[in-house]
Amino acid sequence: MKYTLVIAPEARKEIKMLPGYVRAQALALLELLQTDPRSERSRELRDKPGIYRAWLATYWRVAYEIDDEDQVIRVRRVRRKDEMAYERL
Repeated sequence: MKYTLVIAPEARKEIKMLPGYVRAQALALLELLQTDPRSERSRELRDKPGIYRAWLATYWRVAYEIDDEDQVIRVRRVRRKDEMAYERL
């Protein structure tokens, strides 16, 4: 079953500002998540149930929430690893 993808305005801006090769990886990952939201590239955050992160191009991460009941993936942030603050998700 395919999940609906909802991208937060902040994440949409962050995707637009990514270097081209990272943006291409991000878009491919988002497409993959619609059919496999818990892919092998994803890990659930320890202190945030339902919030996952996936790696992009070594230094970048995508943080997103999975709502299985409504079949929705909400992309929260797309940032460099050193700029990602999970407490504020």
